[in-house]
Amino acid sequence: MLNIKTKGLSTVDRRLFLTRFLLISSYIAGLVGFLFIPGFEKLTWFSLLLSFGLLVWNHEPKNMGFYLFLTLAWIVGFSIEVAGVATGKIFGVYAYGDIMGPKAYQVPLLIGINWAVVVYLGNELTGRILGAMPLLLRTSVAALVPTLLDVLIEPVAIQTGMWHWYGSIPPIQNYVWWYIVSWLLSLAYQRWVGTAVRNPASPLLFILQVVFFLVLGIVK
Repeated sequence: MLNIKTKGLSTVDRRLFLTRFLLISSYIAGLVGFLFIPGFEKLTWFSLLLSFGLLVWNHEPKNMGFYLFLTLAWIVGFSIEVAGVATGKIFGVYAYGDIMGPKAYQVPLLIGINWAVVVYLGNELTGRILGAMPLLLRTSVAALVPTLLDVLIEPVAIQTGMWHWYGSIPPIQNYVWWYIVSWLLSLAYQRWVGTAVRNPASPLLFILQVVFFLVLGIVK
């Protein structure tokens, strides 16, 4: 059926069709699974890897700046989480559950990829709207996107056991540090990747994430 639907399409159009199909299918399956299938949240790692892979697949140009940003985002994101969990002084006192895959130093290895994905989305989408604006303005607005996404994600993550806070709810410092780290990574994106990128997977993935966590936050 997939072959029939994509017959006559260019390579780029086929890639976009497959990307949309996989993203929409995975988020619908995830929504149904989270709501009705106990233990389905243990597949969170797969959804994150799929989203990351599709973003990279659709990104052009795949140059050194792009790979430097991804590498930096993983290293900084993972490292700040390790420091945060170990000290309780950065984001607050919290700990990760066991549903996000293998850990090192009590932090899932995939958390660095999550930082890369949400910061990438914030900057790619901001570039579409504010591409001609000054660097510091673009960076400051782009950093708001992952921070606001974290506001949406927190209640669902706590409910499903992705992580938990020892104060039951995340403190304000969590969001302050999310913004600070996102701002620094956004500055690297703006310098190394730029504002001309138009990744066709970004708007759809952003919308799906917002709808997914909004629905789960209301229903669960």
